[in-house]
Amino acid sequence: MVQQSLSPAFQQALETEAWENIEELWLESLDRKPIPLDELLEVRRLLWKAGKKNLARTLLELLAETLETVENHEGALKALKELLRLTDKPQAALIERLLSSLRKARADKISLEAVLKKHPVIGSRNPFEEVEAAETWLGFDVGSAVEVRDQGVGKVVELNLELGNLKVDLGGKRPVSIPSGAIARFVRPLDKGSFLYRKVMEFDSLAEEVKKDPSGSLGHLLEGFEEPVPVATIKAALENLLPMSSWSSWWTKARKNPRITSSGSGSRLLYSISSSEEDAIDSLVGDLETLEPRAALKTAKTLIGRGQRAAERALDYLQRELAGARKNDPGLAWEIASLLRSISGAEEFAESTLIELVSEGDASALLAGIQDRGLRVECLERLRSLQPDRWQEIWAGWLLEEKTGSVLQMLAEGLDEAGYENLLDASLESIFRKHLQHPQQFIWACEHMVEETSPEALKRRMRPSLLEKLPDAFSRKEFAEVRSRAKALLEAGQVAVRIILETANPQQAQRFAQRVSRIDSVDPGQLRLVEQALRQCKGPESREELDPSLLFVASTQAIEAKRAELRNLLEKEIPITLKGIQAAAAEGDLRENAEYHQLRSKQELLSAKAAMIQEKLRQVLVLEPGKADTSRVNIGCVVEFECDEGDAPEALSILGAWDADLSKRIYANGTELAKKLFGCCVGDEVEVEGKKVRIAKISAW
Repeated sequence: MVQQSLSPAFQQALETEAWENIEELWLESLDRKPIPLDELLEVRRLLWKAGKKNLARTLLELLAETLETVENHEGALKALKELLRLTDKPQAALIERLLSSLRKARADKISLEAVLKKHPVIGSRNPFEEVEAAETWLGFDVGSAVEVRDQGVGKVVELNLELGNLKVDLGGKRPVSIPSGAIARFVRPLDKGSFLYRKVMEFDSLAEEVKKDPSGSLGHLLEGFEEPVPVATIKAALENLLPMSSWSSWWTKARKNPRITSSGSGSRLLYSISSSEEDAIDSLVGDLETLEPRAALKTAKTLIGRGQRAAERALDYLQRELAGARKNDPGLAWEIASLLRSISGAEEFAESTLIELVSEGDASALLAGIQDRGLRVECLERLRSLQPDRWQEIWAGWLLEEKTGSVLQMLAEGLDEAGYENLLDASLESIFRKHLQHPQQFIWACEHMVEETSPEALKRRMRPSLLEKLPDAFSRKEFAEVRSRAKALLEAGQVAVRIILETANPQQAQRFAQRVSRIDSVDPGQLRLVEQALRQCKGPESREELDPSLLFVASTQAIEAKRAELRNLLEKEIPITLKGIQAAAAEGDLRENAEYHQLRSKQELLSAKAAMIQEKLRQVLVLEPGKADTSRVNIGCVVEFECDEGDAPEALSILGAWDADLSKRIYANGTELAKKLFGCCVGDEVEVEGKKVRIAKISAW
């Protein structure tokens, strides 16, 4: 089968074995500007394959001579290398011509003479292999831009032919050294003008383009990849060119490039670029017929966003799918009809379809098939307005099926506010009685029952009997998907500690603490909070408040500051240190590599610091301004003093450790002074800073 990349004339001549015609066509091609080198080399290959070896060799010689005459050194080198490869015993003249073309084609290479000295072509037993080796090394010449797999892009700064390695500056403290055996697998020369090449050689101008033209920059970037790539690869290529704080807005604009196409779904979504906008649309339309229905919906949405012409090509597919979905999958039909609303001319049909879906059929089956949360909420709201006599029963029933917390909250509050507390109560009873069958709903209920604004039907279930069911959420496989949320119920201010402190008797609290202590997945810090609450549990009739000096509290501002510090550690400092470790490790012997060990120690310290902040963030109780109990000194209070002689100490505030600032007279609740003041009332005498004073006023911070 003749290659379709050839001209029709060459194709016909090869298929009919018209060898004389091929010679004529070859000579005509040598007069063209530019000479179609790749096509002629393909014709040579097919002649050789057909057994016309002498003809192939003769025509190739003509090609090489012509290219040498017109001083096309790159083409001549390519043709002469092919001629050398096909010649069993090449004459010295051919080898000298090849060496001359190599010198001229690679005249700009700094290491040319050193490479040719290491790999001499003339006098070699296998000159073709020497040329290939020289070409390989020259592809990584000093000053060339390369990509080192998994480490980034940079510039070759040293080519050591004696040791057989090269060094690449990736922007770190030391260049990365790559031995010859690993170069082919781990180092890739970058094509001149490609996005990654410009990142190395034209960084400032490229950064400006990325900022000003997101869609064009993304297209330029994707053109440099032979295969579709995930978002992570795109992000890595943009490192240092674009602040990560600008990523979301940049990505939203960049994806509007009409040549961009995507394939796959979820975490496997891949992006590529087509040669034209029309090709991109054709590719997306082709995907519609091969993807599973909901993945096809995402592709159809992409098409609709590319203008009316592309939307009309998606319309036919969506209408065909809608007809089948209305019978077999009403939820999918709802999602298709919702998407049709965004196509000009299809709005009225889509709206009537949505009304029919809500007014007819099984509401539960309809809701169960709608995977998009926003569209499911819209369906629930339409059911409420279009079925005024049944919506409350539908909502109460769906409360047992819905898994998204915000939608569950909407259902509960909607039923409660409309006066259907009995239906809400019945659904909650089913959730708590059969909690293993409703893990998402059970966790949602436990999370929200501690909130003041929650419906009374939900708050009433915050009773000691719940302590018998909670351990299941920390250990049973039914709760695997919500395990982290379940364990958060053990933190300060959440349902477990609240029940122990407010309504449970010592026996109930003790049994709960024992069961939780046997579960390996429970964090030690959370277990300590439970044990601390247990020590304060003396039954509903004689309950004492938790020792304020033992609580870990912080203001919203302090918590946000710590979260920012944690993000900086996880997203910047630790990754930078890990890259440094990799670069240092590439230097060789680690036993005497001081930088490697120093970075390892730094990484361990940073990781420990991040882990400590994460642990504290799980335990912290938010301290709200103006909410402190001022009947006596407590956390969140400002205390003022008076004395009979001399000046009284200035007022002081008692907050958490993250808010403490002695220059502003803010003391942490765990300090000795705070412990001394806790529980004191206005008029009580205390010793502050070595002076006996009275408490004159206690106000909320």
